[in-house]
Amino acid sequence: MRFAALILLMSFAAGCGPTAPPDDSPRTTFAVMAEIRPGTPLDEMLKRLDQHLVNAMAGQLEGNAGTEFLRAEAISDRLLEARMPFEWIPSEHYSLESKLRQIQSSADRVLAQLRTASPRPQMLNDLRLLRTSVAVLRQVVAAGGTDEPIPVARLLSGDTAVDAIRPIAPSGAPDQASTTQRPLGTPVPPDGTTP
Repeated sequence: MRFAALILLMSFAAGCGPTAPPDDSPRTTFAVMAEIRPGTPLDEMLKRLDQHLVNAMAGQLEGNAGTEFLRAEAISDRLLEARMPFEWIPSEHYSLESKLRQIQSSADRVLAQLRTASPRPQMLNDLRLLRTSVAVLRQVVAAGGTDEPIPVARLLSGDTAVDAIRPIAPSGAPDQASTTQRPLGTPVPPDGTTP
């Protein structure tokens, strides 16, 4: 009984131990660069990224699954070179570029863990979180977005403010100043004439 418990403990420890990092030579990055050119549509890049992450998860980063992750990480490095369908995610009040940078950062984190043979549970958990982020972003991209709103600082500086308005003629009087523009804040004379 004691012997069986010892074997069970050793197998558990082996499963939680560090994973040998895959050979992350530049060949993987070069292969991805050959497949994905700048200007590739973002949805296509995210689809490929997602497929490699799913494959990496299925093999728990062991053997070929480690290489699958390296391909995913190389794609994440190129996300900002994609052809962007929009700038702003209205439902989240957040920029699409910032979301892509977060995915890049998460992929870099898992890569660092892989290279340093970090404990498997944390590494696999971070890999799952990364894959979830990519899957959610694919849905967001499919839903569409808008142009980025004008920054508040620019609004406050008056860059987008209307410089002039048309004066309003008094009721019952003809609109004598219909073609005249008056600077914002200039009082309108009581008779509606232009000074």
